[in-house]
Amino acid sequence: MQKGKVPENTLLQDCHSLEPTGFSPMIILSEYELIYNNKDDFYAISPKSEQMAACPECSHSLKYRDSRLRIRKVHGGGSDQLLIRRLKCSHCKRLHTELPDVLAPYKHYTTEVIEDVVDAVIDSDDLETEAYPCEATMHRWNAWLFYNQLRIDGLLKSVGYRLLGFSEVFLKSGLSLLAGIRETGAGWLGTILRVIYNAGNFLPA
Repeated sequence: MQKGKVPENTLLQDCHSLEPTGFSPMIILSEYELIYNNKDDFYAISPKSEQMAACPECSHSLKYRDSRLRIRKVHGGGSDQLLIRRLKCSHCKRLHTELPDVLAPYKHYTTEVIEDVVDAVIDSDDLETEAYPCEATMHRWNAWLFYNQLRIDGLLKSVGYRLLGFSEVFLKSGLSLLAGIRETGAGWLGTILRVIYNAGNFLPA
């Protein structure tokens, strides 16, 4: 693939100017351990490697700032709490929330549950879904993916151009990277969220 000039396509431009009020940049981990704290009843996240040693905004080093508890809702209606770290950039001073890839930004249910809903693996007609999200929540997730699908494709192509050398011809094509990644099977949602957020972008709720 050959590099070329980035097309003047708003879907491929940096999204920082479009950040919603209160937007907090995310860093999504794929290599980590969840260590249970029996005394306080939560799981701490221990990265297996320094995946994001640099700030996705300016590439400077990140330092630990503080932590907070985050609810994780899983299949079958169960829930627990994860201790989520916040990291501060030594240069631009931005705070970055560090999430494991089992969680989606701004959502309590795991990426696995959300993925199964939008892939129609589970729905409101399933008897097993009695302990799952309500029908309105499932509808919001489907609407969220439908609303963001063009944005997701644009951001994935933008990252591909900048980091993987995708050609301008490919960027202008009608090929859907989202559709291709979904066809790879379980775990596709965590993958696209990790690519998009670790590149410093976001998806509207």
